[in-house]
Amino acid sequence: MFAIKKLILITFFILSFSVLWSQERGMIKGLVYNQKDKTPLVSANVLNKTSFSGRITNSTGYFEIPASVGDTLIISYLGFKNYKLAVRPGDFDKIHEIYLVEQPVSLQEVLITGNRLTGILKTDLRLIPVRKKQKIDLKIKFYFGDTVPDLLTRINQDLRTIMDPVGMLYNLFSAHGKDLRKLRKMEQDDELIRILNSRFDRKIISDLLDIPPEQVYRILELCEYDKDFLLNASDFQILEALRSCYEKHRVLIKQSE
Repeated sequence: MFAIKKLILITFFILSFSVLWSQERGMIKGLVYNQKDKTPLVSANVLNKTSFSGRITNSTGYFEIPASVGDTLIISYLGFKNYKLAVRPGDFDKIHEIYLVEQPVSLQEVLITGNRLTGILKTDLRLIPVRKKQKIDLKIKFYFGDTVPDLLTRINQDLRTIMDPVGMLYNLFSAHGKDLRKLRKMEQDDELIRILNSRFDRKIISDLLDIPPEQVYRILELCEYDKDFLLNASDFQILEALRSCYEKHRVLIKQSE
């Protein structure tokens, strides 16, 4: 009798766990439209920022992507503002209608997308020269109106930055280490790689990593990637370069934690 009760109790817990799991994880389904004319956006990018996975919309603007409660989805399309969707309980039981707002494309985006590369990182990186920088391009700024101690402090900080690029990297990685660790997930999803390897607008990089664009470029400059690479590399190559740089300096990160 005791064994039967125990079996019933175990079965109850298993079923309860299964129900809770099904409520916490599933497929997010949606349709992506142009807000202006309500037409579907074909081949729009849908990225799961949390799991680093990606999908594209079909000819009707429809997509499905696996997600869990708490994940953040980023829906993007060249020439439109990115849209973020926070996954909540109940979002798996409906089809989301997402309307993207048009945004003027910058000149840099047009020029860069004209240099699209093919293939995956191991092929593409060989096509882009990575030359060591001759110097760190920083200038000491003078702050009029500051007290003498403040002025000396600011000058001292600028001098340390110029004289100590390793220390600058240490500080950047310490500030963004948690975000950069996400890059280890990137190679687990082939569709995400294909999406990022065809993008050159850089906006998605900041959204995925929560790192300002200027910080991304600063890190890569300190890791001795030159301006040609920064201008011509795909978003995937930029992220892979960040991952490589981060892994090479992970000892510094561990020392700071």
